[in-house]
Amino acid sequence: MNNAMRNILALAALSLASAAHAETVLIQNTTVDTMSDAGQLIQTDVLVVDGRVAAIGRDLDSTDARIIDGTDKRLTPGVFNAMTQMGVVEIDAVHETYDATAEGVDYSASLAIIDAFNPNSTVIPQNRIHGLTRALVAPSASDTLFAGQVSIVNLSGKSGGSIEQQSVGVLVNYNEYAKGVAGGSRAAALASIRRALNDAQHFADKRRQYAAGEGRELSLPADDLDALLPVLQGEEYLFVKVSRASDILKILEVGESYNLRMILVGAQEGWMVADAIAEAGTPVIIDPTENLPEQFQTLGARLENPALLHAAGVDIMFTGMGWQNTHNAYLVTQCAGVAVAHGLPYEAAMAALFSTPSTVFSLDNSGRIAADMPADMVLWSGDPLELVREAELVFVAGEQVPMVSRSTRLRDKYLAKNSEQD
Repeated sequence: MNNAMRNILALAALSLASAAHAETVLIQNTTVDTMSDAGQLIQTDVLVVDGRVAAIGRDLDSTDARIIDGTDKRLTPGVFNAMTQMGVVEIDAVHETYDATAEGVDYSASLAIIDAFNPNSTVIPQNRIHGLTRALVAPSASDTLFAGQVSIVNLSGKSGGSIEQQSVGVLVNYNEYAKGVAGGSRAAALASIRRALNDAQHFADKRRQYAAGEGRELSLPADDLDALLPVLQGEEYLFVKVSRASDILKILEVGESYNLRMILVGAQEGWMVADAIAEAGTPVIIDPTENLPEQFQTLGARLENPALLHAAGVDIMFTGMGWQNTHNAYLVTQCAGVAVAHGLPYEAAMAALFSTPSTVFSLDNSGRIAADMPADMVLWSGDPLELVREAELVFVAGEQVPMVSRSTRLRDKYLAKNSEQD
């Protein structure tokens, strides 16, 4: 292909993208889960003009709109997976495509893996065509307690508009892994976390002194301590990977003593101390399918964990399904269905996928469907928590995206070859 042809194709793609954004779309006669005070609206129309929801109601009219029949279908906000490595991992087993951790470096809390985010990752359209429009992107620790900064991305695939929040907090481990890197004891891990928080505040207070080469020895490099300051000041969250009930109680004590905004990640035994988590006002990110005692710290894992946490008043968000929480992050809707099957109210499961992440992370442009908001929504063939239902239409950040991925292209390629041979 010569350069002239490449330029023509690039301009054509740009024109199509602009047209998609400027198009008027009318979805008629569908069930709308607004995830707002308006609740669920039956036999309702939604009008999208220039990428924004222009109107919601019955018998809407727009003479120049492209009509989509929503009969017997469901319209929801885009799905949010609250713990992934979207865009920083292509193939786990291929080192060259894995940017989710850094080994042998002298920093931890300040590691911003979002700088390695690839909006052109094939993982993004694979999840997007199944209704996932946003995800939390978090690092993995290699040999440190603090893994690094946590970010939020949308799955638009745009180089300039995919990263919505560069940092919403710092991820730290307080689990079996943590005891291993802290000298072999959870007590040492907890002491190290406390010391890091103390040092961050001390470094901020004595910055001039340290700039002059003076001051006591600190537990972390200056960049890491600076990264912890927004956490100490309540501007960002401290995400804590924690599983065991007793560990959860200890880390909640740390949060209270430093007046931190925390989010628990994993919390497999959270149901045992649900009242304490609720009293602390601490949200949790959980995989509803985790019910096996794979480690000593998860001996109490059970499928009723989401239901019991919710009943206690804990705000829950979902990730999953297990190791597939990046490449198949869209399966988080199935995880929500599992939670409902084991006692979680349906409305609470829907909130965990849509509105709760939007509220927790102050995402004003997603998590609900309302007039004058950007169109960030999915039209499903039926109940989004049912295995046999699928996404038929997806809007991300105001644009309808093509229902195409590398997998669908390969499918179509070889189906065509097979039909030619027949």
